[in-house]
Amino acid sequence: MAKIGVIGWGYVGAATGKGFLKNKKNKVYWYDKYKKSPYTFEEVLNSSEFIFVCLPTPMLRDYSGMDMSVVKEVVHKIAKGLEHSNKVVIIKSTVLPGTTLSFSKKFPRVHFAMNPEFLTQEHANEDFLNPSRTIIGVNDKRVGERIKKLYKSILPGGRKYFITDFTSAELAKYMSNLVLASKVLLANEFYFLAKKIGARYDQVRQMVEADHRIGTHLKTPGPDGDFGFGGACFPKDMLGLLAFAKKKGVDVSALDAIWKKNLKIRKQRDWEKMDNAFGRGASKKN
Repeated sequence: MAKIGVIGWGYVGAATGKGFLKNKKNKVYWYDKYKKSPYTFEEVLNSSEFIFVCLPTPMLRDYSGMDMSVVKEVVHKIAKGLEHSNKVVIIKSTVLPGTTLSFSKKFPRVHFAMNPEFLTQEHANEDFLNPSRTIIGVNDKRVGERIKKLYKSILPGGRKYFITDFTSAELAKYMSNLVLASKVLLANEFYFLAKKIGARYDQVRQMVEADHRIGTHLKTPGPDGDFGFGGACFPKDMLGLLAFAKKKGVDVSALDAIWKKNLKIRKQRDWEKMDNAFGRGASKKN
């Protein structure tokens, strides 16, 4: 039996907790500051062997990046009580590259792991139990094998696992989301071109998607009837990585152009209307 703690019970935390209960031998303890939780924060820490951090990292109101303060505060609170224990703090929140490594350096006697999620809000529970891959970032392979064993207790054989370092796991999450977001914008441009020249875009799309190297995400307009990309993840992650790359002095002008084009063609900025969409930054510029 595995004892699993989940901090944060949004769509990621809930999918994680419910997913591990697929194995009836597992026990899940969860806590969310903003919801009626069955356990206290301290009870989750004391009772769990694996503690998943599933907290939001919202964008800043002025679109200058993302706010990781909630994750940092909670991880520091967790880690202070776990030094010299065999418990594992697993970061499932989307955090900028280098974040988990910084936690590990600050608390060298705590076992950390980075385990990015690849869930859609609409089908989070199903996605959790049907992953295309499971990425586990660690600085100790033995910890990675423990987490892999935990996942194998609920997932059938033949699944794809990657045990890597913290930062590679973090960057894989961003690259996955931003490649998908970029494909949406490229598909939109071909849609407009098809309309202009009298081509049948839906047929064009199906012929292009038949190439397994390209895959899906080319249907346009999107499921919300609008062009460009929106939702809770793509805009936030795009802004977060753009700010991060700029700080590191790396030229990501192609990604920057994609974000600017998205703002130009997307009519509804649905991400601004979502609960907890913004962090603690200044008011959004007009």
